[in-house]
Amino acid sequence: MRSLLLGAVIAAVSLGAANAQAAKSVAVAAKDAAAHATRTEPATRKVFVCDNEDLTRRSFARAYGAVEFVTAEEAVKSDAAWSGAKCMRSSEHMRLKRLKLASR
Repeated sequence: MRSLLLGAVIAAVSLGAANAQAAKSVAVAAKDAAAHATRTEPATRKVFVCDNEDLTRRSFARAYGAVEFVTAEEAVKSDAAWSGAKCMRSSEHMRLKRLKLASR
């Protein structure tokens, strides 16, 4: 009876060590993947099509901070770094689509 109990304890300890090692390797892999993702993915910039009404401006400011309208050219620039979301009029959005199609 003692040997059966001792065998069960040894099995539990060894499985616990194996699971702990597996958990460590998963954590290391996740950390490596996160570090790789931050190095390779470009920064995303959010642009919303907004009208210039007072309610829209207040709602956007409440959700994203200050309201700043951008042009299609500003949105296309690859060196432009944005700190938050921006607004764009629908006419500028059409220009942006044309610029992206022309650059292909």
